[in-house]
Parts: sequence; C-alpha cells; structure tokens
Amino acid sequence: MLQTAERLSMTVTYFILEAPDTERLLAEAPNEQHEIVRCPSGHMSVYRRIGDLALEVKHNKKDEKIIWAWISGCVLHKSILAEFEHHGFTGYRLRPATVRFRDGTVSDQYEELVVIGWAGAARPESGIRPTKKCEICHTIRYSAPTDCSQIIDWDQWTGDDFFVVWPLPRNILITERVAELLLKLGVKSYRLGGFQDFHPVIWTTGILPLRLSNYLPADLVAKYGPPLGLE
Repeated sequence: MLQTAERLSMTVTYFILEAPDTERLLAEAPNEQHEIVRCPSGHMSVYRRIGDLALEVKHNKKDEKIIWAWISGCVLHKSILAEFEHHGFTGYRLRPATVRFRDGTVSDQYEELVVIGWAGAARPESGIRPTKKCEICHTIRYSAPTDCSQIIDWDQWTGDDFFVVWPLPRNILITERVAELLLKLGVKSYRLGGFQDFHPVIWTTGILPLRLSNYLPADLVAKYGPPLGLE
C-alpha cells in the first residue's frame, strides 16, 4: 500500500499528481501562444493557452508514460490512457497533443490530460478565504491555508478519480486507486505530493488563481462557476 499524503476521510484517500523532481524530463512548448487579458487596474485576469499542446523534450525516451510541460499541463501516452479506460477512471477529458523528441521524431501517441472532476470550493476551516476581489475583472485573491487537512469538502466532490478544488485548480488530485495503478504499471515520470508541499510564495502571499475559465472547459465553467460567483 502507498503511504498516504492526505487522509481527510475514513473512505477517501487522495494525492496531488505532480511532475518529477528531475528537470531533465520536463518539456518545452516553444511555439505556444496564449490569450492574455490584463485588467485596467494592472493585474492579469486571463492567461489561457490557444491551441493544442506541441511539446519538445531533450531526450529520446519514447516510452515515457507521462510528459510534463515546464509551465503547465501534461500529456499521457495512449498505452496508459488505455489502462485508465480499462479501470473505469473518471474525471478527465483528452485533447490532441504531439511530442518532438531529441532526434527530431514527432509522436502523436500522447494526449493532453484535462481534469474535469470537481470538489467545489475549499472549506473555510482550511483557512482559505477570499481576501480581495477586483471590482473591474472580478479576480479574487485568497488567503493561504492554515490547515491543509481541512481543504476538501467531500460533500462537494463529484466522486471522480481525477479532480480539482478551488482556488487550487493547478493541482491535479487523484484517488488512491489511480495512484495504485501508476505504481503497479511502474510509471516513473511523476511524484505524489500533498497540499502541505505548497510553494513558499503561497504561504506568504496567498493564492491568486485568476478565472475559473483558465482551467475548466466552458460547459463546466457554466455549471460550477455561478454558485461560487466565478467566471
């Protein structure tokens, strides 16, 4: 059995799926373009990638099951996606992606993982609360957590194997059965973490996630955003 990173319920164990510690396996996206909108007040309100992921890596490990981009996003090899489907994992969609290896070979055997499972908003007991809302673009800043064991409200969870919680949508959360399968398959290009591993900046400045539409597809923004006042 895996050592749990977070256990907030007697029945639900979850982890944060993260890039490996070694930078050698991280991919670049040199031609990536973004939609960028700056609020008249000066800060950024929209930072959204345009188009599909086209990654380049500095190695020829064409059997890598997961490849992570430097900035954000990851792609999974179709062989592991077949395993996900076989095990009935839920909470994700796929987007086309390509990976160019060091020898110039371009593979279309990868697809981008788009997490759509939802665990609502962090519990107030976690210490995460809105601290400032821009009256122009409605971007909200949140306080840093004071108790990471209280972040997830399981009553808001959709029950999916892949999911996110607001205002921490960059963290890919997975259930224990996903983690167990990755271990069983011998996948190496990832690590499992917990919310206690936040970047030090979050502890000192709080959380600024921009808009929900930066992270979720439009149909899910329309579904999950209005109850929380998010766009």
